[in-house]
Amino acid sequence: MNEYDEKREQQINALLDGELSDTDSDQLKTAADGDHDLARAIIEAWQLHEAMEAVDVELAPSSLRKRLKAIPREQRPAVGWLQPRWVMALAAIPLVVIAIGLSQPQTPSADEVVQARQDLAVAFAYLDRAGNRAGHQVQSQVGDAINEVVTGTVLRNIKSQQLFSKEKKA
Repeated sequence: MNEYDEKREQQINALLDGELSDTDSDQLKTAADGDHDLARAIIEAWQLHEAMEAVDVELAPSSLRKRLKAIPREQRPAVGWLQPRWVMALAAIPLVVIAIGLSQPQTPSADEVVQARQDLAVAFAYLDRAGNRAGHQVQSQVGDAINEVVTGTVLRNIKSQQLFSKEKKA
């Protein structure tokens, strides 16, 4: 529903409730003469309004009304400081204490520092060994590949030189 439809719906409801001025009522009725959808909306709203007026309204039994009125009193806290705003404030206190505690810098104990140094020494030793092994593997692989290329090229050049020198002699 767009803004125009909402405005028309409010005007129709005001017309049916008798809240629309005579001028506005006449303008709406004139607009409905030329607008079939508006006329249909006014008729449907009037039919719904009439149907709602025809519905009999029964009062709830007095015992039920008393019980329903008592519900808010039963749910009120007995103590005034247990109202929701105070409960929220009390719940926020531990959060503030925890936040302050976590924001304070913590200095490690001497044992923790020693353990951390040992852990770092083990980690660096492992990384050193892994790096050496990887370096040896790379050197081996690259060395073999270069060796094959170089020796193959050199051997071919030597053989071609020998053939060339044989051809010259002959």
